[in-house]
Amino acid sequence: MKSRKWSAACGLAVIFLFANTTSSRAQDPEPKVIEIHAKKFAYEPAEITLHKGETYKLHLTSDDSLHSLRINALNLNAKMKAGEFNDVLLTPDQVGDFKADCGVYCGAGHKTMSMTVHVIQ
Repeated sequence: MKSRKWSAACGLAVIFLFANTTSSRAQDPEPKVIEIHAKKFAYEPAEITLHKGETYKLHLTSDDSLHSLRINALNLNAKMKAGEFNDVLLTPDQVGDFKADCGVYCGAGHKTMSMTVHVIQ
């Protein structure tokens, strides 16, 4: 009899632990998606605002040729190919205003291609 009670208690404990684990995973929020387009010689949008410690999915593409989104302060350099999407996860770890630029030479206006990334608390 003791063995049945012990088995039942262990079974309930396993079910409780499994239910707790899966429900906490289900509560993890999906990262916010931010779509960014590159084209000669600009990004759209030209500015984005992120929160420190939150994870974002950057949905990157190019409208014309090969570009990249490079944010040195946040250790990001992601390619942006024409007609393709590149999804990149980014979790900013510091507050500030950061310059993003193109890390792939794309023509005469390459040096002017930039956007601003605001990271707030």
